[in-house]
Amino acid sequence: MIGIICAMEEELQAVLTHVKEEKQVRTGTTRLHYGTLNGQAIVACLSGVGKVNAAMAATIVCMEPAVDLVMNVGVAGGLRSGQHVCDLVISDALVQADFDSSPLDGEEGIGLRFPVRPELVRKASAIARQLDIPYHVGTIATQDLFMARPEDFAKLMDRFPQSACAEMEGGAIAQVAIAFEKPVLVLRTLSDVVHHADNPMEFSKFAALASRQAADVIAAWCAQA
Repeated sequence: MIGIICAMEEELQAVLTHVKEEKQVRTGTTRLHYGTLNGQAIVACLSGVGKVNAAMAATIVCMEPAVDLVMNVGVAGGLRSGQHVCDLVISDALVQADFDSSPLDGEEGIGLRFPVRPELVRKASAIARQLDIPYHVGTIATQDLFMARPEDFAKLMDRFPQSACAEMEGGAIAQVAIAFEKPVLVLRTLSDVVHHADNPMEFSKFAALASRQAADVIAAWCAQA
């Protein structure tokens, strides 16, 4: 069973359009949608925005014994000059970029990094090629911050220059999944790119399209499971 976690309702609904739903279960404030997607058993849920919400949802999903893969899908902001809106970013690692215990731990206290299994990256890359979606493989940076100021971008790239995109949930989900000894993969479609001058317009215009594209990748993934 694949556990699918989405931050925003728009992202979840895009996934659920592909799902043959069997039941819903509420755990606390989290509603779990059980069903099948292209023959693959899934459970999908809405986490809400931010690391704490993501960690709570990931914990609930990971407590389902049948879940053997955790996926986080949705939108993110691109960080590389060669990127474009609606490109796909495939995580080869996640980093909690706003974690900083360096006054105690030195350089090792900057960021928490979580790897992604190479075979998951290869499968996602193959699906992107199959669907003819431009994609980038790299680190996804997570922090409780919607980056809107030049200094936010400069600080992130100074500390984590390998970052391909920035968002607010993936690193927390990865930390929980790995603690439960479950593999994790984060897929993000770019709804805006920091190097574009019209980012506010881009996000509002392309978030829905980006959500649908991410859902299409999940549907193709399940068809090949």
